[in-house]
Amino acid sequence: MKRKIYLLVMAIAAVLFAMPARAFDLGDVRVNARFLTDRMAFELKLNQRQYNDLYEINFDFFSNVDPYVSALARADARAMDAYYRYLDERNDDLRWILSNTAYVRFMSIDYFFRPICAVDNMCYLRVYKVYPDRGFFYYGLPPHYYTYRGAHRRAHCGGVSYYKMNFRKHYNHKVYAGYYQCRPEHRPHDFGKPAPSVRPPRPVCPPSRPVPPPASRPPKHEMDKRDRYERHEVRNRKEKVERAKKPDRSSTRTSRDASRRNIREM
Repeated sequence: MKRKIYLLVMAIAAVLFAMPARAFDLGDVRVNARFLTDRMAFELKLNQRQYNDLYEINFDFFSNVDPYVSALARADARAMDAYYRYLDERNDDLRWILSNTAYVRFMSIDYFFRPICAVDNMCYLRVYKVYPDRGFFYYGLPPHYYTYRGAHRRAHCGGVSYYKMNFRKHYNHKVYAGYYQCRPEHRPHDFGKPAPSVRPPRPVCPPSRPVPPPASRPPKHEMDKRDRYERHEVRNRKEKVERAKKPDRSSTRTSRDASRRNIREM
């Protein structure tokens, strides 16, 4: 009995621990792709072929951005870069299945053109705010709803749009040739501004060896006086030594005069 209670407590703790990690999840990729495809096909008046291709494109888009959803809710710059890269690829693919008129209409609808946004650190699909009844659909399930797993995404086609390569097989409409990429000003409207990164102060490491204090020196003018005094003393000593080495001329002259007198007297 105690073991069953312990296992039950552990299971509840695991569920509670996993809930914050899924708090930013948008939900099932297939469900979101089908709902968005259904509303786009209804408003843009698409045929069955366009509906099927549109589901694949939306499925690939949600699969690509799903790992970045939690970071998008925090307005992480790297996650937003990845999101808008996949969004531009998705919107580029749509040019080949939508007519020029339908594509212009598609770009004017934010919940189709930029489907994901963040509010209060939570990511949402804009289309659910416009169509809150998630159980109602205008169209049935796509034929490959359970079997399609991303075979036509660009990662499997060498980075080239599968729908561009097969455009002539299924479509012959005029392709939209205008600017379709998302602009930088869309970011604050979709996810807000990223929080500035605050770096902790760099720790000051003590020096490995103690630095000796600088030697105290007397002021410059005191040193000059001492140097002049020492030079004067040295010069006086040298003069005394030189005078001591020179012969005394006065005594020599006196001895000479005396010798001259003696010679005269003789």
